[in-house]
Amino acid sequence: MTRTVLLTEHDTREWGRRFASGDVPAELPYGVDAMRAVGFDLLGVDAHPRRVGTKIRDVLEHRSGLAVHRPLRAAPTIAKSDLVLALLEKQGLLAGRLKGLQIPPYSRTPLVIWSCWLADDIRSADVRTRRAIARQLKGVDLITHLSPHESEIFAEIGIGPERLYPVTYGISHRYYVSDDRERDIDLLAVGQDRGRDYATLFAAVDGTDLRLDVITKPENLAGLRIPANVTVHGVVPLPTYRDYLRRAKVVAVPTRDFAYPTGSSVALEAASTGCAVAVTGTRAMRDYFVDGVNAVLVDEGDVEGWRSALHALGDLRYRDRIAEGGVANVHGRFNATVMWTELAAELRRRGIVPT
Repeated sequence: MTRTVLLTEHDTREWGRRFASGDVPAELPYGVDAMRAVGFDLLGVDAHPRRVGTKIRDVLEHRSGLAVHRPLRAAPTIAKSDLVLALLEKQGLLAGRLKGLQIPPYSRTPLVIWSCWLADDIRSADVRTRRAIARQLKGVDLITHLSPHESEIFAEIGIGPERLYPVTYGISHRYYVSDDRERDIDLLAVGQDRGRDYATLFAAVDGTDLRLDVITKPENLAGLRIPANVTVHGVVPLPTYRDYLRRAKVVAVPTRDFAYPTGSSVALEAASTGCAVAVTGTRAMRDYFVDGVNAVLVDEGDVEGWRSALHALGDLRYRDRIAEGGVANVHGRFNATVMWTELAAELRRRGIVPT
């Protein structure tokens, strides 16, 4: 077994309890527990039960923008392990800096960062911040990212393909499955990350007979006029979110064009539960969906395009065809089992961990 330390913001023991209660979709965050089936022994680094030094730690993390507690607390375990896997980039940047400075035990242990927003952060950063990120990543053996074109952004700060791997991102498809309930929600939009474009979606449905339900934080809608045919539900627990997906006929994921595939989790989870999905056809999202096959893709900011696409999905036969393609797309490829199994094989192929 490959002894692997997980650096994650989540307390893995608490996560396991939540999984047993049905509150999260997988035994470990992001479904990384799938690596156990291919020979990886996964070790969490949980928070210290005492709060000694908490204030100092919080100040350090706030000022540096780095996760400090778990990377330092993990050191004794890392000294006896084969791999450090950081989920996500914030958890791995201090580790990368320590490894780059040849500070044990990081200096002796391969480090992999499974990243999400890192390429977009680099793209939008000023020169000084880019240099700081490059220093933090100097010691990292492998950085995964969610779209192949993000490699171009990493190359701009001197990170070559020998340290990059575009993963086949996937969701917990065994959790996001349909059930026998009636799909009584015509149109649903979900999501609260920084890439959502609700303004375009609201403009598209305004004045139509379309009825839109939205699950998001109020701040995501700040400054927007909410049309009369839009119902906002706020934030809901994960099991309730899954219930909404199971009830929805169509899920709309309007986004802006970021380096990473913003909106991909909701789009894939919706598709997995049997919804017909309409998404903004950004460069990153086109890595995951094919227009007219497993989703409907609309140009960024295209109000008329969104209105036309949503009206077209009112046709039952067309909607069912898109929905069936979406299920096959997720269950056949874009799921956590495929993602982590492929990454495990890649780590062995590159010699980062023993075969």
